[in-house]
Order: sequence, then C-alpha cells, then structure tokens
Amino acid sequence: MKRRMLVLLMVFGLVAAACSSTTTETTTTTAAAAVTEDEAPATAPAAITASDQMSTGDSVIIESVDLPAPGFVAVHGDNNGAPGGIIGVSDLLPAGSSSNVTVVFDAMIDGTTTVYPMVHIDGDESGAYTSDDGPGFDSNGDVAVTAVVLDIAPANAPSSLGAQDQTTDGLGITVATVTLPSPGFIAVHSDADGGPGPVIGHSALLPAGTSTDVEIMFDTPVDASTALYPMVHIDLDGDGEYTFQPPDNAIDLPGFTNDGDVAVAKIMLTVTPQRAPSALQADDQDSDGASIVIASVTLPAAGFVAIHSDVDGAPGPVIGVSDLLPAGESTDVIVALMDALSGSATVWPMVHIDLDDDGVYTFQPPDNAIDLPGLAADGSVAVTSILIGM
Repeated sequence: MKRRMLVLLMVFGLVAAACSSTTTETTTTTAAAAVTEDEAPATAPAAITASDQMSTGDSVIIESVDLPAPGFVAVHGDNNGAPGGIIGVSDLLPAGSSSNVTVVFDAMIDGTTTVYPMVHIDGDESGAYTSDDGPGFDSNGDVAVTAVVLDIAPANAPSSLGAQDQTTDGLGITVATVTLPSPGFIAVHSDADGGPGPVIGHSALLPAGTSTDVEIMFDTPVDASTALYPMVHIDLDGDGEYTFQPPDNAIDLPGFTNDGDVAVAKIMLTVTPQRAPSALQADDQDSDGASIVIASVTLPAAGFVAIHSDVDGAPGPVIGVSDLLPAGESTDVIVALMDALSGSATVWPMVHIDLDDDGVYTFQPPDNAIDLPGLAADGSVAVTSILIGM
C-alpha cells in the first residue's frame, strides 16, 4: 500500500512539473511578443542631401534621402537661420535610399529664401504625416536636416501661344500671338514621332505680356514640308540668352498654361522653294533695245530674271522676263524685252523664284504676286540697276 502511494505521489509530481514548465514557457513567449509589438520604428541612422537650386517657388528637389524606417521629408521654412514651420511634406518614402524626391510646397514662395528639408519617421506607422512623426537622426545623433537656398525663377505660368499652318521658303515662321508671364522666348521644335523634338530656331527675347507677329528664323533652312512645334520658353536665369540643351543644360524651361499644360502649338509648315541666297551681276551696256544680257545669276531654286523699268529711281513694272533658269549659276543670260526700248534707259534686273514650281513666271502684284523676288544672303532683294545705251 505504501509503495502504491509513493508511485502516485511521483506521478502527481511529474504532472505538476510539466504544467509548471508549460505555463512558464507560454508566459515568456507572450512577453516577447508584447515587446515586439510595442517597439517603435527606428529613427537612426538617417541621412539627407539637397543642393542650392533654382525653383519656380512651388517645390524643392531632394537629391537623396536614406531612411532606417518608412518616413517623410518635411521641408521647414526659415526662422532666423533655423528650421521653422513646415511648408511641405513628401509622400511616404520606404526604408532605404530614395533619390530625386520632389517636395511640393503648401503655398508658393515668391522670393529667394532658405528652406530646411528634414527627415521625419512615420512613428505611428499610419502612412500619413502627423505631428507624432518626429525627426530622424544621423549616425552622430544629430537631426538629419540640411539647408537649401532656393533662387526663385521667373513665373512660367500662365503662358499662351497661337500659331497657324503656314507656307514659307523654309527659312522661318511667324507666330501670330504669344503671352508670357515673364520675359522669355518662342522656340521652334522640330517633329519627333508626332511630338516636339530638337529646337531648330528661337525668337529674340520677348517681354512679359502679349507680343504679336513674332518672326522666328531657323538655324538652318527647312527643305521639306513638316510639322513644327512653336513653344514658350521662359528666361529662367534672367540673362536674356536662350539656353535649352537638355538634359545637361536645360535652363530656360517651357512655359505652362493655366491648366498646367506646356504652352505649345502644332502647325504644318509647307515649304516652297528657297529664295535665298540669290545673286545677280549685270553691267551697263549698249543694246538694240530689244534684249539685255545678264552676266551671271545664281539661284537657290529654279527661277527667272525679270527686267523692271525705272520709276523715280526704283524698280517699276516688269518689261521682260528670262526663260526658266535652273538652281545654281547661269551666265550670259539673254532677256528679251516685251517692247523694245526707244532710247537709253535705266533698268532693274531682279531675281524671281518660281515659288509655285509651275515653270511660268507669275508676278502681278498685289493680287497675284506668286513668284516673289529672290533674296541675297543678307536678306535684301537680289536686284541691281544698269544703264542701257542705244
């Protein structure tokens, strides 16, 4: 009997020990879980880098930010040379490195100022910035913050531009109207797969406000009909010089409309034969009055030499036209006059280009002046005056 009691006591002891061991293990596990759940996101090490920059006053660009846990870049305003109130906050950033982070301000800044981008950790893990989201700290234990001087650029909105399809000789176009919020330019972009491509010419500096009939010459002539994109660009550095060579030197950025779209128009350019450079040489000469000899003529496209009569020392009505001449140089060109001269006279040989490419001279201004005069390299009409002796 005593032996059976001893065995029972031993069994009860083992059971009690087992229960005691299980309870202790469970309690320990629960305590560890509680510690993990209550642990706040790490606030270090954090780092942030941003350089002084030109801004339109609505944002700042952070070059790089390193976070030990998800968080934000909060931009603080200046308070006597130190971080002040928050003027803008980034979207939630992941732990690790992020680059080229744009932080948009709550309100526009209208003058050069210093701002303080600062790391803030999403302490409550809500994904939204709140006052509980305190600063992150660098490896030295200091707040991860930097100072950035913002040089506020001229306003780039609202801008607007109006231009129509047009026919030119390929040397340039005319933009009917442009309105700028600050001084800037009209840059003509070539077509690249149905959108604006490289710039092929730009206007002189235009003032703020509205300008009309703005002429823009191309850097090199356009020799075929094509789509073009006149676009507003703002003189952001204020130097009066157009500077836009992306991606490395894209300073004078496009202007924007009230809707936030780039102020640009698409037009179709129809290119007629070029009028320049044209050149003509003719000498005083004796003649029977029925024809005139032109020593040499150089044409950029097929055209004619038209002989204009003299009216008060300037070219008057046409009294003779050559046959169609090819592009390039022609020499000793004989031009028959419509009516023979009756005496010595001054006449004006002038280059005309076959702009409609029909091989027939057509120039009866003002209603039917199709084959316009050729132009010399300096833009003047290719014409000279000579004396015909009888």
